[in-house]
Amino acid sequence: MTVLTSLAIAALVLPAGNAAAGGWGTTGKRVVLIVPGQQLYSSGEAHQAPYRALDEALKDAGYETHFVDAPGKVIAADAELIAKSIRTYADDADSVGVLAHSAGGLSSRYYAKFLGGSDIVDSFVAVGAPQYSSPGGCVQGPADGYDTCMFSEVLTKLNAGEDTPGSAYYSVVQSSGEWADGRLAGGQCRVYIDGVPGAGTGADHLAELEHPEVISGAISALGRDCVGTFVDENEGDITWPDTLFPSFR
Repeated sequence: MTVLTSLAIAALVLPAGNAAAGGWGTTGKRVVLIVPGQQLYSSGEAHQAPYRALDEALKDAGYETHFVDAPGKVIAADAELIAKSIRTYADDADSVGVLAHSAGGLSSRYYAKFLGGSDIVDSFVAVGAPQYSSPGGCVQGPADGYDTCMFSEVLTKLNAGEDTPGSAYYSVVQSSGEWADGRLAGGQCRVYIDGVPGAGTGADHLAELEHPEVISGAISALGRDCVGTFVDENEGDITWPDTLFPSFR
């Protein structure tokens, strides 16, 4: 599977069940960082196009949104871009969130784990993120997406130890037919949506971005309102083969 794109959103959170759906609290400046991942276009506007429905829904829910121009190919470099964007747009926010699609889920988690993001961003929502690996990355060059391969140095580092550090709230919201299920060990809200067009074929990887249930589930997850199942698994209980091709098991 070739990783196509990424998103990331960060939002202040309360203990589970105490936050309103749509984001922590209902007043103040609420910022969401959307991080497109592996870029197929030279134009930022063209690359952002698949996320417009999500962007508009977030704005309607009262969020101030910003795109992070992350190429989605070198995880550590993209994590630095996320950190810079949060300093730029969210420093004075009452709530901050990161929502990540595809490779963006990896760079967002790198930011959370190694750049202090878990103490700044309170809700990380991943959509279609191959958290433990994307086999498609293994055929890409060192600067073209190999970081997402299960055997890459950066992914080995990222998947060692705690997956969900700090006080942040971690969620996966995506098509139930995705080729990678996006699971993380530790506390995680899991929301899988049936019936997304192209489920089980790889086409749902982009179609899910416009699916109403995926969008509403992601907005709820920002507010620590898990509309799926909250799971707390031990570190080491999940390996990369466990997370791949769940629709074909």
